[in-house]
Amino acid sequence: MNTTIRQYLTYSFIFIAFFNSYSQSCFTKETLRFKSESQTYKSETISWLKDAAQANYAYAAHDLGLIYVRGRKVSRDYDKAYSYFEKAALLGLHNSMRSLGIMWKNGEGRTVNLAKAYGWYRLAGEYIPTSWSTWSIPRAKIAMFKRMASELAENMTPEELKEGEKYYKKMKARIQCDFLTWVTDQNP
Repeated sequence: MNTTIRQYLTYSFIFIAFFNSYSQSCFTKETLRFKSESQTYKSETISWLKDAAQANYAYAAHDLGLIYVRGRKVSRDYDKAYSYFEKAALLGLHNSMRSLGIMWKNGEGRTVNLAKAYGWYRLAGEYIPTSWSTWSIPRAKIAMFKRMASELAENMTPEELKEGEKYYKKMKARIQCDFLTWVTDQNP
């Protein structure tokens, strides 16, 4: 076996072991039901999204965050938006991690806090899927997610950066699921 193949297999094994180390117990049959119904009901009702988010369907929680932050179909409510984004982020959804970073960076419903923005941006860069064959996420978007934290760090004081690292570690420890791996596992 040549060195390149051996390295690939080694890295693949490490990658798979890392993602399988997450406890996927946060996703239940109820979550799977909402996943299967998502294309039928998602665009029709906020109550369906709330039920799906309650069942840990991260896409629904993220969509509710977007609805509340934009004030579409409901009154704008940054606290509800934050709550739904955080729920999805703690389930491992990178888009919600980025949204939380944006809220902290821009002071949307929060006092501007670059340390917290940095922590969420760093997590978003780690959790964005990079497999084109599975997710079809453009490389430019992946690159943007990967550099958000470092670009923000250029405008932070050493104290803010230290706090950002601390916040990043705290939030990373709270993420107990990997929603995107779960979704992939549910598709035959």
